[in-house]
Amino acid sequence: MELKNKIEAILFLAEKPIEIKGLQMFFEKTKNEILKILKELKKEKLKTGINIKLEKYNVEMITNPKCGEVILNFFNKKEKPKKLTKASLETLAIIAYNQPVTKLVIENIRGVKVDKTLSTLEERELIRVCGKKETIGSPNLYEVTEEFLSYMEINEINELPKYNEVKNGKS
Repeated sequence: MELKNKIEAILFLAEKPIEIKGLQMFFEKTKNEILKILKELKKEKLKTGINIKLEKYNVEMITNPKCGEVILNFFNKKEKPKKLTKASLETLAIIAYNQPVTKLVIENIRGVKVDKTLSTLEERELIRVCGKKETIGSPNLYEVTEEFLSYMEINEINELPKYNEVKNGKS
C-alpha cells in the first residue's frame, strides 16, 4: 500500500491532530518527504467534503467548511448556521489584505473597537494569532486561516481580488 494512503488512514482515524514529527519517526522519513505527501493529500482533498488542515507542527483531517450548512442541517435541522456580520467581513478583509496585522491597525482602519469581532473570528477559526509585534506592549499579530480560505472558496490568499480591481468594480 502506498505511504500516502497509510498516512490518510491514520489521519482519518485520529481523534486529535497528529504531530508531523510523529509521522516522520514512525515511517522513518524526513520532514520534507512527509510534508510533500501531506501537501499532495491536501491538494487532492480540496474539492471534496474532507480537507487536510496542515499547520506548522500538526496535521489533521477536517470536514470542508463549505459543507458546514449541509452538515448542520443533517445533524440539527432546527439550527441555521450563523452568517458573518458586516463588521466581521470588514475585519476579515482588513486582516486578509494587511496580514500580519495588529488590533490597533484594524481599529484605525475601521474606526471602531474590534475586540468582540476578533474574538468571534478566532472562535470560528477564521483568523489566528501568528505572533507578536516587536514594539511596546508586544501586541498580537493576526492572520487569516485555512478555514477563511475555504469560506472564501479560494486555495491561496493571492487569489483574493486586488484592492484596485474591487474599488473600480472590475471584480
